[in-house]
Amino acid sequence: MSDHEYLNYIEYKEELVNNLGGTDFPVVHIAFGINNAYARGMGITIFSVLENNPELAFHIHVFGGSLDGKSKSLLLELAVDKPLAITCYVFKESAFSDLPLMGRYPQAIYYRLYTPYILADVTSRFIYLDADTLCLGSYKELNEMDISSYTLAAVNDTQRARNRLCSQLGLTNNNYFNSGFLYINIPQWIAKNTTERVIKTLSCNEDEFKFPDQDALNIVLENEVLLLPKKYNFVCDIILNKVGKKVGIPEDTILIHYTGKCKPWHIWGMGELADIYDRYYAQSPWQAVPHDMPVSYKEMKRYAQALWHKGRYAASLRWMTKYMNNKIFRKSPL
Repeated sequence: MSDHEYLNYIEYKEELVNNLGGTDFPVVHIAFGINNAYARGMGITIFSVLENNPELAFHIHVFGGSLDGKSKSLLLELAVDKPLAITCYVFKESAFSDLPLMGRYPQAIYYRLYTPYILADVTSRFIYLDADTLCLGSYKELNEMDISSYTLAAVNDTQRARNRLCSQLGLTNNNYFNSGFLYINIPQWIAKNTTERVIKTLSCNEDEFKFPDQDALNIVLENEVLLLPKKYNFVCDIILNKVGKKVGIPEDTILIHYTGKCKPWHIWGMGELADIYDRYYAQSPWQAVPHDMPVSYKEMKRYAQALWHKGRYAASLRWMTKYMNNKIFRKSPL
């Protein structure tokens, strides 16, 4: 399918802001695939990118559902005195109707598969980021990197993930990259019909994949990916780290990726990993937006433990009481 045919999947395109006209800085293109619920996470990611890359300009491409007025207003604040452009692309509801539904995963998993075709007239390469990431360093070196011989560049997932998934998916190189950060070479992606190959792989394995699009990307691109150092996608799971446990984050880390169900904007994720995120959160346009509060009893327990570790004993005991009540009487979802 041509890029022009994929453009027909877009309901409308909206340029929120474009301050790139007078800049002499190299322009780096970054794409996100989100709905409005993840606009805050995406916004803080963008804020952290801008803070750590004063010698680069950025064009942000937001793919997915429509954003509400508040989200757009806060995104516009990012562009004040910054070499930044933000363009939103809203897909038609029918765009994915013929594609397989992948268990509990929304059709949003297909957003990044279509993005290279839609951006083909804009740039030859772009960074795809999940909205649960935080930039700590410069993309200057990455922007100057030659990936012309590869379909994309990515970073290996954790050893734990590779041990579990490589044999399960039949990957022979013992590599399994995490798709929360992808540096995509558009001409190569299109020339090799990557989107069609990934969708075909998904269609043939609908019930077998734990991480559908990520698993399919790894199968299809096993021999077409340039593996980058871990600093470009340092994967961590807040919940896997016990409250108070020190996390060794290398000094050269460029991107932290908060995988798992607990995100850094969840108040019960308190700890060293969340503290790093909160320093950016508190300076961003989203600073007045409160963290999400616990709903399930497991979240309440984690929050009570985190409060105790912080020395907030009275608050900890209140939340431990809520945890006990909700666990016994199941007044909240698991």
